[in-house]
Amino acid sequence: MTRYVTLVFLALLLPAAAFGGSASGGTWKRLPAAPISPEFAARTSVWTGKQMLVFGRDQLTSLDKNGTPYATGAVNVAAAYDPRSSSWRKLSPPTKTSGFMNLSSVWTGKEMLVWGQGTRLGYNPATDKWRQLPGSSLFRIHDGFQAVVWTGREMLGWGGGCCGDAFSDGVAYNPATNTWRALPRAPLPGSQHPLGVWTGKEYVVLVGAKAAAYSPARKTWRQLPVPPAYSGNATAVWSAAEIVVAGGSRVALAYTPKTNRWRHLPLLPVGRAGKVVVSDGARVFVWGGRRGGASLLLGSKKWTAFAPGPLPSRLEATAVWTGGSLIVWGGVPTKTWGKYDEAGGVFAPSVLGCGDDWMPENLVATQAVKAGLRVAYLAAHPGAHVGAAAEGHTYYGMYSGTSYAVATFASAPTIFRTDARGRWHVRAETDGRVCTTVVPVELIKVWSLRHGNGPCYVLPR
Repeated sequence: MTRYVTLVFLALLLPAAAFGGSASGGTWKRLPAAPISPEFAARTSVWTGKQMLVFGRDQLTSLDKNGTPYATGAVNVAAAYDPRSSSWRKLSPPTKTSGFMNLSSVWTGKEMLVWGQGTRLGYNPATDKWRQLPGSSLFRIHDGFQAVVWTGREMLGWGGGCCGDAFSDGVAYNPATNTWRALPRAPLPGSQHPLGVWTGKEYVVLVGAKAAAYSPARKTWRQLPVPPAYSGNATAVWSAAEIVVAGGSRVALAYTPKTNRWRHLPLLPVGRAGKVVVSDGARVFVWGGRRGGASLLLGSKKWTAFAPGPLPSRLEATAVWTGGSLIVWGGVPTKTWGKYDEAGGVFAPSVLGCGDDWMPENLVATQAVKAGLRVAYLAAHPGAHVGAAAEGHTYYGMYSGTSYAVATFASAPTIFRTDARGRWHVRAETDGRVCTTVVPVELIKVWSLRHGNGPCYVLPR
């Protein structure tokens, strides 16, 4: 008998983007021309949930008597791209600032905060107004902080430097109080280009062979295990359950806070400097530096190239992940360094399918695994009687270091997962009712289940 079970997945744990692309599929769409043309080294962008906001610095030029252009100054510019209408609009002129180096930006849910050497601004899309962020004595030595993240309450930055200097201090800005504060001293050496990631609980900073995590709740740092060697041109990104470090070279790493361990990911097909790295929670996408890009479904054994699209290879594009697509804009083509390419595009990955057996963990469950699942089922159903003959098929696999399984005991398939100690626990019943569960959608691929009707999947009995 075939049983149809509807699974509804929590968007908070797995963004809708996870439904947006098989590793090799997807479509590109070229962006229309933007109303601004900032310098390649002086632009940054954020995603607001509805639009991409871009801030930059446009170089002003004049012509000498021979018709040769020369710089006469610069002006800050900003624009917004709305994917719904596929259109750009120019924003109100940003406040004048004294610098443009090391620009970073975050979205607070209300404002775009722009921070860099000599630049500290806030922009509110609802009012189309800019404001100057306050200064601080913390910036007496430098203010070009790097590894900038948003915690949900504060903007954090650490390290940075220029021209031989490398700093090891950090600061935090709270928009609610409009104040800056110093972070406690980190157990890290100074760095001009540290990597920084917000995990939802901690601010993780990587400097070469050292890594540390800062807890805003405790206001303390803790030393992390030494990461394997990675490229100095790498980028770090949070993927819902682990930090992924990729780019620069072919090396890619992952750090799982739950286990406090690093691991090697499959080697990238090629190294990519000046690239974009984003994650939808289930996959990691690396684009730029060379033509095209590559994606990795976390847990699989290799990266897969995705469609190169209408854009050339480039360095230092600005990009955002919308939750369902990657928007890239601008950059410098690798073969004509110095000429800024203002073209852009939107890459929408195709839907993660089912029926593709891609994990070595998709094996026949051992008797030990079945026994553990049986114990968990009986613990969740006191008094239930499950005979050996009532046991059906079992599918199981790994996702981000956690074991998941679908097993049939008695009359209904049940979803299980392991806890931090490796013990199985019931996560959701699937007895024919619509079921909400934390099981990631890509595990449907692990179990090699086929589609039934509509959103249903077939669980064999």
